[in-house]
Amino acid sequence: MLDFAAPRGPTLTSKIAETDIAAYRRDGAVVLRNVLTPSDLVMLEQGIEEAYRAPTGRASHMQGSHGQGRTMVDQLPSLGSPSLRAFLDLGIAAQLAGRMMGVPTAHFVLDQLFYKERGRVLPTPWHQDTPFLRVRGDDMARVWLTCDPSPADLTIELVRGSHRWNVVYDTAMTAPSELQTVSEGQDFSYSGMGSSALPTVPDIARYRDSFEILRWDVSPGDALIFNGNMLHGASGCDNHPTPRRAYASMWGGPALRHHNPPGAKSMPSVVEMSGVQIPHGAPIGTFPEAFPIGWTSEH
Repeated sequence: MLDFAAPRGPTLTSKIAETDIAAYRRDGAVVLRNVLTPSDLVMLEQGIEEAYRAPTGRASHMQGSHGQGRTMVDQLPSLGSPSLRAFLDLGIAAQLAGRMMGVPTAHFVLDQLFYKERGRVLPTPWHQDTPFLRVRGDDMARVWLTCDPSPADLTIELVRGSHRWNVVYDTAMTAPSELQTVSEGQDFSYSGMGSSALPTVPDIARYRDSFEILRWDVSPGDALIFNGNMLHGASGCDNHPTPRRAYASMWGGPALRHHNPPGAKSMPSVVEMSGVQIPHGAPIGTFPEAFPIGWTSEH
């Protein structure tokens, strides 16, 4: 189980400007430069490699139709990687999310590993995280970190302002994708997620000029922070010389609501592991044993 003894670590006040916070709330995403120290990066890379070599039972492996573009995605990898667990315990990601959201406490919702092998890098289809999750609301921030240089054409792209559309899309996508799931762990499957009653994600790749797309070059040490309700995806390339290894954690404010309608399937979360029964629609701040506090503004 995750249990953070917040607060920890140095304050990041000097790394966060009021203009960054304003941009995050207006656009839904912002990049902060050089927020990780060299020692932070060593811990992050070590954790990513630990998780890649020994994936949890929640890991999925994907590739193209001809075996190209191999990708691993693992859910809650910090539960299996001591270094990722130690990295989370630094409180850096939680603090960045909490400051952007402007909340008194940042609660852990989910973390994920994205390991795209070198060579052919397949695009990640445009999607929204919200329908996969057991939470709903505005105070939800994802902190995306990489230990490799990640040019804009391989880094997450986002539809500016889509966090304010007040729409939850289905997990199914109508736009074509090269990415195919070839194996899933015994503890998690994407099958059965979503609902046909929800609208489908717009075909952003086809009608790209109709949207304002945010994209950045992201270097090791930078943090891409975006609202959890944003539409996002990633482009690909034919021959990238290095892997694109990324680690993302999701944090919520105390007013974020627990989402658990009957029969709904979602991403794995520490809620089930905690054994705590949380009513549908309850604020997560009331249940820190299931949504651990990673940072508090009181210190």
